[in-house]
Amino acid sequence: MIETPEQHNEHDLIAQCIHKDHKACKMLYDKYKNKVFSIAVRMLGDFHDAEDAAQDIFIKIFQTLDRFRGESAFSTWVYKIAVNTSIEHLRKRKKYNKTDSMDSDDNSYQIMDDKKTPNMFELIMENEINQLPEGYKTVFILHAVEGFKHKEIADILNITPGTSRSQFFQAKSILRKQLLPFAEVLRNEL
Repeated sequence: MIETPEQHNEHDLIAQCIHKDHKACKMLYDKYKNKVFSIAVRMLGDFHDAEDAAQDIFIKIFQTLDRFRGESAFSTWVYKIAVNTSIEHLRKRKKYNKTDSMDSDDNSYQIMDDKKTPNMFELIMENEINQLPEGYKTVFILHAVEGFKHKEIADILNITPGTSRSQFFQAKSILRKQLLPFAEVLRNEL
């Protein structure tokens, strides 16, 4: 396989990071920080939880950088760590919420961009996305929100592209069914 100049550069950057070059680590972090945070905030639905998860994601990336074998694109490897770490955080939060239901100050619907005030439909949509089963939610976010192709999602999640398409279709079906009652109300509001 012939490497592009960008891939060659990235391989050099990875090698420098493995040898603890702090400038290279910062460059690698800067390259992926926005996409990693975007995945975390959409998966977790909470800005502060996403910040914590992003920190954990980059710790894992830099601690395991020497294990990157190059069998897939480096970006796929990074996003796989981002998704899996976000799922771990979701599971911890669910476990914590089961043991401590006293916490009523819930910030779980803050997926919207903080730069604008979300409209009613966006809030409802985010709420319904957060209610999807974990697998459907992950595939839906990666495909519909983050723009990944089903082949890339398959590589990230260790599933087949067909499974990715199927889970995306199921997520859309659930969302369509759940959002239908709101569509009529919102139509009357507009």
